[in-house]
Amino acid sequence: MRRFGQPRSDNRPQRLLLGVHPVPTMVTLGNLLCGFASIVLAMRSYIPPRGFYQFGEYDCLYWSGILIFGAMVFDVMDGKVARWTKSTSKFGMEMDSLSDVVSFGVAPAVLIKAMIDLELFKTGTFPLQDRYVWPMLATYVCCAALRLARYNVEAQTGHRDYFFGMPSPGAAGCAASLAILIIPGSHHLAITQLHDQLGRLDDWRRQIHQSVLLALPFVLLLLGVLMVTRIHYPHLGDRLLRGRKSFMHIMVLGLGLVLIVMHHEIMLAAVFNGYLLYGIGNELRFQVFPSQRPAGWAATAEAAAPASLGDVAHPAAASPPDGDKRTSAAPPAPEGAERAGNVSG
Repeated sequence: MRRFGQPRSDNRPQRLLLGVHPVPTMVTLGNLLCGFASIVLAMRSYIPPRGFYQFGEYDCLYWSGILIFGAMVFDVMDGKVARWTKSTSKFGMEMDSLSDVVSFGVAPAVLIKAMIDLELFKTGTFPLQDRYVWPMLATYVCCAALRLARYNVEAQTGHRDYFFGMPSPGAAGCAASLAILIIPGSHHLAITQLHDQLGRLDDWRRQIHQSVLLALPFVLLLLGVLMVTRIHYPHLGDRLLRGRKSFMHIMVLGLGLVLIVMHHEIMLAAVFNGYLLYGIGNELRFQVFPSQRPAGWAATAEAAAPASLGDVAHPAAASPPDGDKRTSAAPPAPEGAERAGNVSG
């Protein structure tokens, strides 16, 4: 028996994880649950739940895509909440990346597969065979997981102004926005109803629907490749929201937000796919005209790394889409996460 004042024995096993911060962890779990709900709704498109009446199967797919954007909101907020509560941690980084694999890797692929299966079920034909669709969607899922794992390894060697490769929320947004754009249903106001009074698609609109749906597996394959490349994608969140901005800048952002709310089917597709093309165009410009590269531009993450790993603080000491996964002694991480986690992985 230990006497009063006698130090405790050091032979007792030590706990590896002393505890977790509940508030940012719950926000991260919100991201995960949105991804899970998106998958469930996409899989229920054959037998819609109660409440999905007029265009039940299409409404399931529509809300499945919307939930992916809901996951992005939680993904952005978990880093901010962690900073506000001073509870950044290595655990938060790992938890955030695991959630992103589900919400921004698996969920978009399941949504596109469910749309193709529903089209095949309704029409009996689809130009692309399943044995070709599945590998392309599987490649996207694998690339999303590889990207997030790569981020966790390179979290201390990031670039201040750019992501290396397309961030996973941006890739998921491209896929989900295109899916929402062509999903017919009562929610469609921006591009008119895709159904006539008999509930059948007009010929030319059906052709557009099938053409975009046929292209989606190839788009996901491209997005998967872009996620694991070293193409520089700018931190749009930092550029648009950080620091002091002019009154006109605020007015333009407000107008953009109003347009997204009013015509989200078109605006989301335009914003996310415009971001995709902007990154590719910017990379070509920097490669062809090296003199136009911004200060501190680096071709690889290794080139942006500190001189030695000994100069880098441990991720648990983290203090800053797609938050901020930044540490006090290292340059800002490539994914811009805020809780040593990953809001834009």
